[in-house]
Amino acid sequence: MKREEVLQKLGFTIPREKRIRVIVHSDLKNEADDQYAVMHHLLSPNEEVLGIIAGHFEWFPRLAEEVAARGESGRFGEGLRTMLSRRGNTMQMSYEEGERLLSLAEIDDVPLLKGARFELAHGDEPSEGAKFIVQEAMKEDSRPLFVCFLGGITDLAAAYKIEPRIAQKLTAVWIGGGSYPAGNPEFNLCQDIDAANLVFQSDIPLWQVPQDVYRTMEVSFSELALHVAPCGKLGKYLFEELVETSQTIIGVEKDRFPETWVLGDNPTVSVLLEWGQHYFDEVPAPHVNADGTYSEGADKARTIRVYRSVNVGLTFRDLFAKLALCYKP
Repeated sequence: MKREEVLQKLGFTIPREKRIRVIVHSDLKNEADDQYAVMHHLLSPNEEVLGIIAGHFEWFPRLAEEVAARGESGRFGEGLRTMLSRRGNTMQMSYEEGERLLSLAEIDDVPLLKGARFELAHGDEPSEGAKFIVQEAMKEDSRPLFVCFLGGITDLAAAYKIEPRIAQKLTAVWIGGGSYPAGNPEFNLCQDIDAANLVFQSDIPLWQVPQDVYRTMEVSFSELALHVAPCGKLGKYLFEELVETSQTIIGVEKDRFPETWVLGDNPTVSVLLEWGQHYFDEVPAPHVNADGTYSEGADKARTIRVYRSVNVGLTFRDLFAKLALCYKP
């Protein structure tokens, strides 16, 4: 089915010439929250979704590799072996999850592309995802282009290295980075600190949603059971996958199961949905230290947009309504 056929179920349309162009970049198999954000983008008619890029989540596997290289594997047990087995494979895991999600959504005309397998410092050739960003950015099209990153930003840095002129052609929206002003080793940032520093010190327009903001996107499983689970095969999958993840993910306390989860990637939709709101500040782009903290950037004139809040209620109401209209029997 074409995406347009799904969107028709919303009961209203937005003309193509009035839509913004969007590329969604997601580490889809890292947890089970990215799927909610990707679907939210796909069900938003103000967006012409050009493609979805599968991203890596190599930070923990990379740390495991470093531990193993020091001969300390025995101290960490099965979790370390699991992480080691994922080294270089996490992007493929995201890609396969993207295939599964598009199949459940019954959308067959949105391209799914492979991003980088490793962090920028690994020295690989640019991925097809990075090349796709360049290709779309350099097209003649008067509509603005937003590239939304729900994980690490290796492919944005790689695209910029291929063609620096993309900075005049797109805006990057990124879920990542620690809270200001100090920063901290936030998960998406630590996927590729070198890439983050390259982007921070580039001239790419950047809208950053840091950790203290995206963590406000908390939802209860009861809400998801009521609003998401009844939405056909897709809704059932989204709900059950998140519940299972909450009970099995490495690092979650095993003496209790949570009753809520943070759908922290959906603010990439929030900031594109609410054009009239100004919950942000323009701040000097920081330098990211090796431990994930911030220090003063080299170019004090370089500024980025940092969000201090998003409209959580509107975001969830919009997501639930779109899922119900498009997929609830």
